[in-house]
Amino acid sequence: MNQPLPWADDTPHLTIWCAVLFCCFSALLAALYLLPPLASLLCVVPLASYLMLGRHMGMVYSIGWSVLGLAVLVLRPGSSSEALLGSAAAVLGTGLLSHWFEARRAALAAVLRRTASLDPLTGLHNHLYLESIFSQLTRSQRGKPQSLTMMLVALAPGADDARRIEAARLIEEVCRASDWAFRFGDDSYCVLVPWVSQVQGQQIADRLLARLNADGHVPVRLGLARWPEDAQTLAELHKISERNLIIKHDLHPAA
Repeated sequence: MNQPLPWADDTPHLTIWCAVLFCCFSALLAALYLLPPLASLLCVVPLASYLMLGRHMGMVYSIGWSVLGLAVLVLRPGSSSEALLGSAAAVLGTGLLSHWFEARRAALAAVLRRTASLDPLTGLHNHLYLESIFSQLTRSQRGKPQSLTMMLVALAPGADDARRIEAARLIEEVCRASDWAFRFGDDSYCVLVPWVSQVQGQQIADRLLARLNADGHVPVRLGLARWPEDAQTLAELHKISERNLIIKHDLHPAA
């Protein structure tokens, strides 16, 4: 469970930065055609692309605009072969270094982001990550039914660390690979179940509650709320799921 979402590493304001760099690089290519001594400025293209757009779109912009810039130098009358080769080597070297540094930075950022998002006791995500994931899950996705079930799980007051760890393990066992589980306070957990109907969400909740209550401890409570039927915001869903907390004594195994 808790698999990374495909848009989780998007560069903020990517469209705006793409437009800004498009205008800047267009002006740079025009300047290169009019003033060939400015050819060394072509090395700015890969640096700015990776810095502003990240690894994936930065590579696209870096390669595309670098090739266009070199083509401008080739097509300009009077360009020397030595100058063209020097410019090409400089741009290639800058591009490779920029890609390497951006790849290292992205890998380190991913490790730090994952470490910061996990609860050290249970290994589940902490509540600071909840709002971000909720926002991503409620975005429109082609071919996916637009629904999300929030399950709020509350342990009995005074549960010890062993009970909290066991509850987290059971939540991970019951939930699907596409579900997201969070520790929400000392004795509470929140599970986001995307792209399921109301009946399917209730079935997952029943299985989870049965597993959590199967060991004979003081019954665990579980409350449900659905987006967008019950509420539109995360705060409203949390309030509704808190009100819907219930105890199912009949889920205890028979002696």
